[in-house]
Amino acid sequence: MKTLGTLGEREAIRVIDRIVKSDVPVGIGDDCAAMDIGDKYLLVTTDMMVTKTHIPKGMGPYDIGWSLVAVNLSDIAAMGGRPLGVVTAIGITKGHPIDFLEQMVDGMNDCALRFGTSIVGGDTKEHEDLILCGTAVGEVDKDKILLRKGARPGDLIVVTGCLGRAGSGFFSLKRGLSLKEAEDQLKRPWPRIKEGMVLGSSGCVTSCMDISDGLSASIFELSRNSGLTHEIDYALIPKASEVCLAFQDAERQKDLVLNFGDDFELLFTMKREREADLAALSEQVGCPLTVIGKVTSGEENILIDNGRREKLENLGYEHFRIRKA
Repeated sequence: MKTLGTLGEREAIRVIDRIVKSDVPVGIGDDCAAMDIGDKYLLVTTDMMVTKTHIPKGMGPYDIGWSLVAVNLSDIAAMGGRPLGVVTAIGITKGHPIDFLEQMVDGMNDCALRFGTSIVGGDTKEHEDLILCGTAVGEVDKDKILLRKGARPGDLIVVTGCLGRAGSGFFSLKRGLSLKEAEDQLKRPWPRIKEGMVLGSSGCVTSCMDISDGLSASIFELSRNSGLTHEIDYALIPKASEVCLAFQDAERQKDLVLNFGDDFELLFTMKREREADLAALSEQVGCPLTVIGKVTSGEENILIDNGRREKLENLGYEHFRIRKA
């Protein structure tokens, strides 16, 4: 008998998609659903947090609240949208201290306000554990929406910021390495709202998503949506300085950069003829934009490492499967 453990989260979503029928312009399978509201799309996304899988040791109530809102806003950013509001549902035990709830809601509120929106409602229920759900709503002009599909052969593959910092923070908390900036990145993700809006307005982006489950998993998703393959060069990937402090071993560093996730950077493809615009776009958003590869029409996704070509395995984080220790 097949179980969710044999399918994994992404295939489970495809099972759901085969059952659920809707007539919205963008439905299950992208970062947000998009609904037609005239000259714009209304964007809607939802994400959950539960203690065991999302809240590492050392993450305080303020961090938990911030993170819940941030991960939802990151989906709005990946579609090039502007956030309009956030709704949160809180399942919590009756034994939780009142100041825990207050600090957690402070984190939710501060994150929403920082990125130009607000908490507009929600629900609370008694639960045997801490379980949270956030729903973010946004809007985007129809001609500026960013989707996971749309890449073309020859397009450049680009990332915002750097990768591996959140993963380094995870292992710093786990092993007491005191990598403060990395720990902060893990505990308080930074959704690329401004970056997504600028990229959507640029006219040069052909596909986009946020990197929540690791670069390799995100490459796989863009490839699946476009029907094309992607080739990235490990040497070109901008790596957080903490990666080499989290691990001495080069293979563990590589795994951290490619597969851990939780960085919430944007991964996008862009028209090769617009490469000269990257510097201006980077200056406009105040964030590095780095070309790490190209879209191809081969048989599999490729990783180039020290000149060697190898299959890029889809080893990012996936619910119902086991994360590497």
